[in-house]
Amino acid sequence: QADFSILPATAFDEVKVHAGAGSARFGSGAFGGTILLNSSAKPSTSILNVTQEVGSFGRYFTSLSGGWSVDRLSAKTKLYRLTSENNFPILATGERQQHAAFNQSGIVQSVEYKWLPSKTISAHYWYHQADRQIQPTIGQFNSTDNQQDQNHRLVVRFQNNGAHGLFNAFAGYVSDEIIYNGGPSNVTRLISGVKHEFTFLQGIHAQVGAEWNHIMGAISNYPTGKAIEDRYDFTSSFQKAITNKLFLAVNLRQPQVSGFRAPFLPYIGADYMVVKGTINELKLRGSISKNYRVPTLNDRYWQNAGNVNLLPETSHAGELGWNLKIRSIEIANTWFAQKVDDWIQWTPQSNGNYIPQNIKRVLAEGVELKVNIKIIRSDFTWMSGANYQYTKSITLQTSANEQYVIDKQLIYTPQHTGTAYTRVMWKTYSLDLSAQCTGIRFTEASNSSTYALPAFTLFNLSVSQTLKVDKHQIDIVFFTKNILNTEYQLYASRAMPGRNYNFQLNYQLKTNPKL
Repeated sequence: QADFSILPATAFDEVKVHAGAGSARFGSGAFGGTILLNSSAKPSTSILNVTQEVGSFGRYFTSLSGGWSVDRLSAKTKLYRLTSENNFPILATGERQQHAAFNQSGIVQSVEYKWLPSKTISAHYWYHQADRQIQPTIGQFNSTDNQQDQNHRLVVRFQNNGAHGLFNAFAGYVSDEIIYNGGPSNVTRLISGVKHEFTFLQGIHAQVGAEWNHIMGAISNYPTGKAIEDRYDFTSSFQKAITNKLFLAVNLRQPQVSGFRAPFLPYIGADYMVVKGTINELKLRGSISKNYRVPTLNDRYWQNAGNVNLLPETSHAGELGWNLKIRSIEIANTWFAQKVDDWIQWTPQSNGNYIPQNIKRVLAEGVELKVNIKIIRSDFTWMSGANYQYTKSITLQTSANEQYVIDKQLIYTPQHTGTAYTRVMWKTYSLDLSAQCTGIRFTEASNSSTYALPAFTLFNLSVSQTLKVDKHQIDIVFFTKNILNTEYQLYASRAMPGRNYNFQLNYQLKTNPKL
C-alpha cells in the first residue's frame, strides 16, 4: 500500500499509468490499474536542472539534478526538499488550519556501466524522508498526532541484449519505516527476478519471467510484533500481429503466496484496425482477464482491527472500446465491467474505529469517454481535451445482517468524474486552464445523503514563459490553483485550501557532452 501524498514527482524521470484490469501483467493485485515510476541513469538533454518554487501558506520547494557520462559509465543525481506550513484559512469557519505542516526531502542516485555494447549493469538508489503533522478534523484544535517516514529503495540490474533476445536480472532491497506518534513500524522487502524477451515462430514476441518477494514486517501493532510473507510470480506473455489489421496479446501469470492457494491468472486482449490512413484512423479493442489479491499484512494483523481469516479478492474483468482519429481530433471510448468476489474494505464502526471486512461480491462497471484536439499554426499551438467517466461500484452480495448495502455505491467512490484542459502556446509563452469535476461521494455504506460529501469542481490556471540562450533555458511559471475559491473535502471533515498561488523558476543547461 502506497501513500501518494509523500511521493514527489521530481524523483522520477517517467510516470506511466496503465488503466484497467489488463495492468495485472505488471503484478497480481492490480485490479483497477498500475502506476509505474521509472528512473534512468542515462543523462537527458539537460545535464543540470535547478528548480525553485515559492507558494502560498509557507510552501517552498527546491530541487537540483545533474547527469554526466564518461565513456561507458554514466550517472544521474537528484536532490529535493519541500516544506510547507500548510496553514491555509478554512473556508467553512474562517479559522487558520492548525497542525498540518509537513516537510519532505530525498536523493535519487543512478549509475550505469556498459562494459560491452550488449551488456549493461546499473544500480539505482532512492532515499526519501517525510515529517508531517496529521491534519485534525475541522473544529479540533488539540491534535498532536505526528508521522515520520523513512524510505530506502535499492535495486541492481543486469541486462544483456544479445542475438537470442533481451535478458534482465535484478535484485532489490526496500525498507519502509513509519514512526507514528513515536511508535516505529518497519516493513523490509527483498526482491529478485529474471525476465527474458525474444521473438519466435514468424514474429511472435514472447516474454517469460519469475519474481520473488520476501516481506518482513516489524510492527508493534501486530499481535506478535512481526509478520513474514513470501510471494512468487511466474509469468509469460505473447504478442502477435495475426494480420496487418489484427493484433493479439496473451498474458499468463501464476502467483504463489505463503498461506494462500493462488489461482491461475490469464489475460487476453485484441486490437483490430478498421481504418488506417494518413489522417484518419479507427481501431477497435477488447480484453478479458482474471486477477487476484491477497489481504495485506495490515489487513490481517493490525491490532484490534486486522482479521487473519480474511479471504483473498478475486476479480473477473472485461473491456470493450474504440479509438477514432479524424485529422487533429482524437476520441476514445471504453466500456468496462469488473466483478470482485470477497472485496476487502476498511469500514467505520459505531465506535469510530475502522476494520477490514470482506464485502461478499462487488460489481464495478461504467464507461469512459476522452476527446482531444490539437491545432498547430506557425508560432501558435492550441490543445484542448476532456475526459468523463461514469463508474457504478455497488455491492451485489453480502452477509445477512448487512443487506442494507445491496445495490449501494461503495464509500468514497464517485459515480461521475471528469477533467478538461485547454493549453495555448504562442512563441515562448504558454497559458493553461484546467478543470477537475468530482461527483457526490458517500462516506458510509447505506449511502445516506446526510453524511455524503458534495460534488465539486476545481479550476486551475498557469501562465509561463520559456527563455533560451544558447545551451541555457529558463522557465518562469505562475500558478493559480482553485481559482474560484471552492470549498470542498476529499475526506470527511478534513479541510482543503481555497485559492492559492505558486511561483516556479527553473534553469536547465541543455547539453550532454562526453567528458
